[in-house]
Amino acid sequence: MSIHPFATTVVPRSRDAFWDHSRNSLGIARLLAHEGRSDALVGTACHVAVEMACRTALEQAACPFDGDLEAALARLSVPGHVFERLTSGRGTERVAAAEKVVAWVAAYLRSEAPERHWGY
Repeated sequence: MSIHPFATTVVPRSRDAFWDHSRNSLGIARLLAHEGRSDALVGTACHVAVEMACRTALEQAACPFDGDLEAALARLSVPGHVFERLTSGRGTERVAAAEKVVAWVAAYLRSEAPERHWGY
């Protein structure tokens, strides 16, 4: 018998926390856009949602995150057209771009960790 009987089923808590932060930030971005808040404020919430989604995927893959979101997106092979409107455009366009990235990451996570629900 192993000293760590659950060693093969341990999931990094940070992975799940990052995903929760991503979902919450995306919800905040949607609300801010719906309320007509500034594009910059909506963009900040979108950026956080995407960064947390990327950190979730990198954590799942046991890869470090160095703070460079563009490099993280490239490392995860997220297609450029998926996130092209994330940093420019109106608030609703930024939310749509963030939703695309989070959806792409969720699809990746479903294939890597199907035991968890990856809704957003």
